[in-house]
Amino acid sequence: MKVRPPRQPSRIVVMAPPVAGVGDVDPAALLPQILVAGSINEDALANIEKRGVPSLTAAAEFAAARYEHEHNREEQALNHIQRAVAANPKSAGLQIWCATLMLNGGRASDAVAHAEQAVRLEPESADAQRILGQAYYQVGRLEDAVAALEHSLRLSPDESLRELLEKAKREAAVEGRFAETARGHFVLRYEGGKPAEALSDDLFRTLEHDYDGIAADLGIEPKAPVTVVFYSAQQFSDVTKSAGWVGALNDGKMRIPLGEVASITPQLESALRHELTHSFVHAAVPHCPTWLNEGLAQLEEPQSVDGLASSLGPQVITGEFVPLSQLEGSFQGMSYEQAQRAYLESLSAVEYLRSAYGMECLRHLLTHLADGEQSEAALHASTGDWYDELSGETKAYIAKRITADAAR
Repeated sequence: MKVRPPRQPSRIVVMAPPVAGVGDVDPAALLPQILVAGSINEDALANIEKRGVPSLTAAAEFAAARYEHEHNREEQALNHIQRAVAANPKSAGLQIWCATLMLNGGRASDAVAHAEQAVRLEPESADAQRILGQAYYQVGRLEDAVAALEHSLRLSPDESLRELLEKAKREAAVEGRFAETARGHFVLRYEGGKPAEALSDDLFRTLEHDYDGIAADLGIEPKAPVTVVFYSAQQFSDVTKSAGWVGALNDGKMRIPLGEVASITPQLESALRHELTHSFVHAAVPHCPTWLNEGLAQLEEPQSVDGLASSLGPQVITGEFVPLSQLEGSFQGMSYEQAQRAYLESLSAVEYLRSAYGMECLRHLLTHLADGEQSEAALHASTGDWYDELSGETKAYIAKRITADAAR
């Protein structure tokens, strides 16, 4: 089994704008007026808007947006921040928040306009330049991204932003000569002449077919076209700095080492489906636990525990099983052997859930997570299981597959 690392988090941490950028009213002081039983009350917001004071409306909507964001309800947060911007479009802080939430929600093209407006309003704001650079990066305007990120860093040093800058520079150096073709749900980027036109057509057909299948399985879809970047093996290594055994990755863009492939091989098709599944999950569920994200991606390849259980399963069930609650975060930093077992556990858990409860259960689980529920609460709401129970059932499922393998 060729292990693929989980995509790097592309979610951006929202920096709260200064109160002065919203108006003279402290948004926190308005929150008790619009919060009823833990939910934002639309009637209360409407009553504030009726007072006819735009800065007050903006502050109230911003308070609602921040509250929803802190509770991982990103759709509602974005709705409120857009209302806040409409009430006070000259607030750079609100424009920054709006651009950030749009990036988080997979709407990079829309985010660019708000980030550009923030920079026009406050060109020497490190936060404005930061979000502009991040937005440019997401839409593939790499040289513009580098300029904005460098500007932000001159104003305010930030190590994580510096890492993004170095990554953008690497990509610009490699991808500056790449061609780009957009069709349907996808944007393909590749070195001029590669892939050949016939292969490009096959890639689009394959990706669209995969898109329809994954959408039907998961009941979710990305809100914007998915960018797929194809590299030679050396280019992939230069850009991603990944280990030699990495098959492909997804950091908000699907990155595939195509090499000299002249047609779509089974291995390439599996990699496309795996990484495309990550794009679907990321678009709808920013806080998806890694075991579920990676399990779904393997399930969609399609991969099966059968055939893997006999080689990896015995190590898992004889004492090296990691509770699923400990597989919520990144698998980065694991050894190759640890990652293999983590991927097997992830696939086994998701395959077990599908066999026990059906694909609808996994769709419900994604919906609960998208609504901001914590992982274990979402699991319990979807299946009635808690993490300890699912871990035990997953371990037993692996043992059954080992027995089935041995009987064949």
